[in-house]
Amino acid sequence: MRTKCLNLKFYFMAKFGIKNTTHGLSGKVDQFVYKQWYGQTLAAKIPRKTSTVSGAQTGIRSMFKEAAKYAMAVITDPVKKALYKKHTSPGQTAYNLAIADFFRPPEIGEIDATLYTAQINTTISIEAADDTKEVKVEVKINNTDGSLAEQGEAVLQTDGLYWLYTSTTVKTALAGHSITVTACDLPGHPTVKQKIL
Repeated sequence: MRTKCLNLKFYFMAKFGIKNTTHGLSGKVDQFVYKQWYGQTLAAKIPRKTSTVSGAQTGIRSMFKEAAKYAMAVITDPVKKALYKKHTSPGQTAYNLAIADFFRPPEIGEIDATLYTAQINTTISIEAADDTKEVKVEVKINNTDGSLAEQGEAVLQTDGLYWLYTSTTVKTALAGHSITVTACDLPGHPTVKQKIL
């Protein structure tokens, strides 16, 4: 089960070369807004204003407000700001990445239980990733009747992508047991995936 993501509409900008007459231009001209970005001139159409706002638009605006609030909290916290800054791309700020991270929950790929034998100290490998790689991955193993057999945190491996969970209890059988993995990112958004053995 994955957190539902919003489909957001983005406005693409045209890019002009240095020799173009628009080079160095900033501000609103006719129906376009010009902006300088790392030595390049970008142009975008001025968004049309509308007097009617749908329920979906209200929801998106509310989410953007929450994302902006989260990003402001990040850049005023030296530790969190440094974490985001570490993963920024050229031209990207910690604030921008924090907003993007708010809208994208972590992803869980394969849950590999090949080496798990229902004995102590056998392992489960989990593929999990996020924009910042600052993810907490928790594993729960449930018995066939749904009761909790054990739980704990997986440990990130040196490759930066796979997480390893080491079992702590002995179980009588594998068949019918379930493994539930929850990955949670810095904004606190969880992604959950289950594997039935």
